[in-house]
Amino acid sequence: MAIWIVLIMIILMATGWKDYVAPDISRRMMVAAVISMVIALASSLWLLPFHVFGIEIHVGVCVLLFLALSSLYNGTESWGHVTYLLVCMLMIAVIWGFVRKMYSYDPVFYWINPNWDAPLLAGLFCGAFASKANQQFAMISGGAVIGEIFNAFLQTGGYMGYIGELRWWDSFWIAFATARIFSILLKALRVAGTKLQEMLWQIRGGRSS
Repeated sequence: MAIWIVLIMIILMATGWKDYVAPDISRRMMVAAVISMVIALASSLWLLPFHVFGIEIHVGVCVLLFLALSSLYNGTESWGHVTYLLVCMLMIAVIWGFVRKMYSYDPVFYWINPNWDAPLLAGLFCGAFASKANQQFAMISGGAVIGEIFNAFLQTGGYMGYIGELRWWDSFWIAFATARIFSILLKALRVAGTKLQEMLWQIRGGRSS
């Protein structure tokens, strides 16, 4: 799933759809994110800072987090807005962790897929919290990592998570794609509503004249 989503995004960006897919993320940033995923899939460099909670983090994810932090504050955002984005990131992490925790006990009443519901819900909230692609990229990156750590903390002794395995990358790209699609749909609805309002005003103006 991760490879499929990345390929679709690369094709869209290469064929002139970058202004819609990721207008605020440079091509270098996207290439670096893909390279970090390739590093994670091709190597076995794992860090154990949260091993006591049952979590191992791949070095490729550390590269992703660095990219996320650099995209979150690029010198143009105020610290107040950055604080708001960090709070939203924590909310996404809590949602991610609780859904994972809930489905670990009883995945029967799932929405679409037990492994997809957490990133889909996180992506929807992320798309509601922010509309810029670079901010969504940062929030999903941090939220996906902290959410897995939170999930492992809630299941101490009964869960072993590997942040950087292919399943985690699937969840990450599903969440990011959901956030982008939701933002694009909201923007399209706002544009359609504005045009509809203008048409109604023109019709009323024509009748009054």
